[in-house]
Amino acid sequence: MKKIFPLLLLLPLLWFTQTFAASGTHGLSLYGPEGLKYGPEQAYPYANPKAPKGGRLVLAQFGAFTKINPLSLKGVPAVGLTQLIFETPMDSSFSDKEPFSQYGHLVESVELAKDRMSMVYHIHPKATFSDGHPVTADDFVFSWKLISDPQYHPMYKQYFKDIKNVEALDDHTVQYTFAILNQELPLITGQMSILPKHIYGQAGKIFGSDFDEIAIGSGPYIIDKYEFGKFITYKRNPNWWGKNLPRNKGRYNWDKVTWRVYLDQVAMREALKGGEYDADQIASSRDWALDFKGPFIKNKYYLKKEFPHTRVSGMQGFAFNTRKPIFKSRKVRAALALAFDFEWSNTNLFYGQYTRQDCFFDNDPEMKASGLPKGKVKQLLAGLKQKYPKHVPKTVFTKPIGAPGQGQSPAKNIALANKLLDSAGWKIGQDGIRTKGNARMSFTIILASPQFERIVEPYKINLKKIGAEMKVKVVQVAQYEERLREFKFDMIVASFPQSRSPGNEQRDMWKSEAVDQPGSRNYAGIKNPAVDELVETLITATTRENLVSAVQALDRLLTHQFFIVPHWYISYDRVIHWNKFSGPKTYASQSGFLRTLLEWWWWDEAKATRLNQAMKKGKAL
Repeated sequence: MKKIFPLLLLLPLLWFTQTFAASGTHGLSLYGPEGLKYGPEQAYPYANPKAPKGGRLVLAQFGAFTKINPLSLKGVPAVGLTQLIFETPMDSSFSDKEPFSQYGHLVESVELAKDRMSMVYHIHPKATFSDGHPVTADDFVFSWKLISDPQYHPMYKQYFKDIKNVEALDDHTVQYTFAILNQELPLITGQMSILPKHIYGQAGKIFGSDFDEIAIGSGPYIIDKYEFGKFITYKRNPNWWGKNLPRNKGRYNWDKVTWRVYLDQVAMREALKGGEYDADQIASSRDWALDFKGPFIKNKYYLKKEFPHTRVSGMQGFAFNTRKPIFKSRKVRAALALAFDFEWSNTNLFYGQYTRQDCFFDNDPEMKASGLPKGKVKQLLAGLKQKYPKHVPKTVFTKPIGAPGQGQSPAKNIALANKLLDSAGWKIGQDGIRTKGNARMSFTIILASPQFERIVEPYKINLKKIGAEMKVKVVQVAQYEERLREFKFDMIVASFPQSRSPGNEQRDMWKSEAVDQPGSRNYAGIKNPAVDELVETLITATTRENLVSAVQALDRLLTHQFFIVPHWYISYDRVIHWNKFSGPKTYASQSGFLRTLLEWWWWDEAKATRLNQAMKKGKAL
């Protein structure tokens, strides 16, 4: 994970190998209860329990939102709903020293059966929704049953599909039964948003439409006001049931949090510099290199910072929609990928800030495969090659992972790309564009932001050199999301976040069953039985060693099928924020900066006063 997906930031998936005591524990960990770093009364190391409450945080959302129901399929949800309104049973630790641990939140304790096929939650007796209604076992059962609603987002259907049954034992006790032995399932249950049955279970109401303007949960904030397409403001709930829990000390310190909507990224960037909103994590290397300079930086009115992180990079790239006939051929996909000149782009467009992505689990020495496959990884791939010879290319055994053509000269890559297309039967036409029968090698990439046009243009020029025509179309965010849901595109810029313990979410990204499921993240249209089997092998792995082996085998198979033209990653968060906030000394680097700012930083009245006085006098801080 998590990992931000387009609709939800999924928390990192977790791993454990030991059975928990029948008496119940306050959390689940990588190594069983003895592996938990913090006791029931301890705060996280990246928290300041003495942080003051108050002030207002203003952030930005690019693209208009159309609903405040984050779990339904259609529409674009407002940012912040899953962090501030809707709580989950368990709370994940984002510490580097404890990447795969969860602690009880809506639940006070958890019991795991010895065969790991069922578990029991004991719901916190003080847990209530914002309207004062108590959180009960019926709400847990209802939230699970809601997954079968056709308007519930299919991403979550895949994620929670191995939960066989949820049963209320009494008002504050609920039992989960699992369909298969999956080591991470007990922790996956801890990531399900719990909705109030008395609100969302009203008879005759349709979940996918009648609750677009309702957001009632048990979280630390409630919605103050909003206008679709303009802004949404949350205000801290003074009666929040969880404010005195040890792990919430120093958390959610803002009196109000507002997201302002921007439809143009240039206007959004200028709004940040003009003080219309308070902080941002900068995605553009150009903006980072050129735009945040001048007297406000020199005078320290706003601060430009780099926060190193240790998150798995996942994959970002140009994704082919292999549902389209021209992208069916692996040779064609390889040829088109060879035309992307990363080194030129990094030097001329990105100011040398990025590292080329080799694979789907980059920036993590444990997960990332190196060299040629060996040991269990080789055994897995060899078995799949024997079963599915057409679906496992020979190169998974003979070549390491890596971006196509990386390290070779652009001229050599273009020559190789042309050779591949020739051998695949694509002939150069009179207009310079290749054809094969009645098919023409012409396709359109859709973008949600015009800022990406400068990155796409050099790739478009290189594609012409191999007889491929790429058209570029920028669409509004709402239309972009709709086209993604229905797979109505040829090529997109896709992102696939990963965690240190991948699992059920892989089904939604790679498996055949997700190909025709609207709203799934199998954007590439992958329908490969070897991939299907590897995903299930990964999910059902019973040891960490087997999990990593399955991950590396899957990574090699996906990489050598050329479903995506790999982009780049960066191992630090680029941050701009106005100099009126403070944060804990320890940075939660397994989280992103904006989430850390939202949950753990606070309004610093003294800094805000000094900033205001300095700006009035035109003096430096």
